[in-house]
Amino acid sequence: MGYLGYIYRHGLGVRVDDAAAWDWDRRAASHGNLGAMHQMGYLDEYGLGVPIDYAGAMSWYRKAADLGHAPSMNNIGNLYHDGHGVPVDEAAAMKWYQMAADRGEAVGMYGVSKDRTKAIFWYRKAAAAISASISRCVSLTPFCLAS
Repeated sequence: MGYLGYIYRHGLGVRVDDAAAWDWDRRAASHGNLGAMHQMGYLDEYGLGVPIDYAGAMSWYRKAADLGHAPSMNNIGNLYHDGHGVPVDEAAAMKWYQMAADRGEAVGMYGVSKDRTKAIFWYRKAAAAISASISRCVSLTPFCLAS
């Protein structure tokens, strides 16, 4: 079901249809697909196929994060950092970035520390994770870009 959302979102053999992508992702998310839960949060956060809904985004990201989904943890950090649907809260943002980074989320590693020595450590770790991810994707299908 999650791949059907991807297919409609990107027009792979069908016309691009954000509403249909949202519907298929919602179905997959309701069956426990973590990637689909994350995608639902993203669609709500950016208003793709639905009006922007930061509370909905936070809800979907939390469902996935509570089950260990690191990219959702990172995006919760972004919501706190940017004050989207919640008051700006740097401490909460850093907490979520740290949880994402601890689980290997390269993007979360960039937000973890303002201390120069710690930041360099996390930047190097993020660069290594991104390099490994790119190498893995090169050897896989085009769907690796959706993960």
